[in-house]
Amino acid sequence: MQLLSTTTTTGWFSVLRGAGALLVALMLVVATGCDSNDSGMEDPPPNDGNGDGTEFSVAHYDTTVVEGGPDEITVSDDAEDFGVGYEDPDGNAVTDVTWSSDFVYKLDNFVFVDDGETLTIEPGTVVQGLPGNGADAASLIVTRGGTIQADGERDDGTIAPIIFTADGDDGSGLGRDVKGRWGGVILLGDAPINSKPTTTQIEGIPDEVGGDRIRYGAENGDFDPNHNVGTLRYVSIRHTGTQLQGGDEIQGLTLGGVGSGSTIEYVESYASDDDGFEWFGGTVNTKYLISAYASDDSYDIDEGWTGSNQFWLAVHGAEEAGRIGEHDGGTDPEAGEPFATSVVSNATYIGIGPGVSTADVSGDGENPFLMQRDNNATSYYNTIFMGGRTNAGLQIEDLDGSEDAANRWDSGDLKHQGNLWFNIGPDFSDQTEFEDLIQLTTNDAGEVTGDRGTAMRGNLASYLRNNGNQVLDTDQTPITGITRAEGARGPDGAVQSFDPAPAGPATSGANEPDAFGASGGQNATWTAVSFRGAFGPGASWNLSDWALVAQDGTIQ
Repeated sequence: MQLLSTTTTTGWFSVLRGAGALLVALMLVVATGCDSNDSGMEDPPPNDGNGDGTEFSVAHYDTTVVEGGPDEITVSDDAEDFGVGYEDPDGNAVTDVTWSSDFVYKLDNFVFVDDGETLTIEPGTVVQGLPGNGADAASLIVTRGGTIQADGERDDGTIAPIIFTADGDDGSGLGRDVKGRWGGVILLGDAPINSKPTTTQIEGIPDEVGGDRIRYGAENGDFDPNHNVGTLRYVSIRHTGTQLQGGDEIQGLTLGGVGSGSTIEYVESYASDDDGFEWFGGTVNTKYLISAYASDDSYDIDEGWTGSNQFWLAVHGAEEAGRIGEHDGGTDPEAGEPFATSVVSNATYIGIGPGVSTADVSGDGENPFLMQRDNNATSYYNTIFMGGRTNAGLQIEDLDGSEDAANRWDSGDLKHQGNLWFNIGPDFSDQTEFEDLIQLTTNDAGEVTGDRGTAMRGNLASYLRNNGNQVLDTDQTPITGITRAEGARGPDGAVQSFDPAPAGPATSGANEPDAFGASGGQNATWTAVSFRGAFGPGASWNLSDWALVAQDGTIQ
């Protein structure tokens, strides 16, 4: 965890935009005691105009506020002339901006990294979203053509995480149940999506907020699968999901059309009031992701995402949760191509507890635990599914016609191989079989639908058994230990803490997934490990250095 001694909040600096100003500026980054910032701009800028009678529109640093300079910088974005970029007093465009760990950055409303701009965030920097909702929500949005470089590893190899959080978080978090305090982080690109038209406005952001800046995909289908949004590495995103347009929320991290040239690894979404992570198309690959205590789904997939992924952790709380995975194919049309053929290997998914009933939890309540529909073909390998709510299980959607995930399973695109299921579903016991965990698709009247009818249960169960998947006995715990809070909902209650190291059958049996890294690019190589689940020898999580779940007692 970052020590905040260098980012105390005793002063402030607000970047403003005048409606009639000809010159627009968003932020200045100044290292205390230095003569200039990374842009080469004088520190502080001159307090007069730009020489032609037009007032310079950047609010100047007042270095008399606190000794050594201001400690907070409030960032807003009230016009489309610039995002985080600005013009210096000489009229030169500054498009490369660095946020230094010497300051706490406070996002006031939506802040954009525009096309052609690069935002570099130094290790150890804290970014706080101010309260607000709807068109006044605070979020950081990297647009198509914008770049973010947020790497929490220093040049000497030490880790100082970059923290995106709510106002008032001193670095230790605000608690598992504090959600919806600000928006979240959104990355957009022009990698392939399967919707029509071929550009789409990102979910929930009001039209008046950013116009074309909130769109992802590519005009006329001119996609770039190798799109590079930059780097998110050793990043913790906390307390997100404020209400937006039409009741929508922003996820902890939203990726729309992000390409395989991007580096997304060691990223945590903690206490989101919507999903932990959501992909809208794209080809980006990821490693080392954590979704903890999301109110809705931990991992949500839409619009034909085709990336490969390894080492994911999800943990749900007891009072509010969606699905551990909600995986869709197309949106409009649902049969859009390319189909979502993402690959997930070595995940550990821990639910709200098998003793919790539907009446005891808000949201979808893991009903089912993992849902795949609308031609989704996300394949799972070497994964642990455990601790799901009563009636939780696996549903591969079966409908009449062509717009269901069961067709992708029939075609061999959707695979489940070498996965372990433990303490999940109704009345889990040594007699529990896959037939007990498979949920059939039903209509509003509760009637089984689809081309395969009730035979889907037996056929899918046979497939799972024949492909190395196991329903474990009650004494075959796949992780080293788990403790649930006494007195919480149901006999098991909320997840209190766990040791995710593999145990029993999870200590071996992993195999390299088919077609891992088919999109190429960053993180396209499977890390060769023998264990199943997200943790074990050869997986270098460095959790205590950057993840809140390793500091709040969740992980032992």
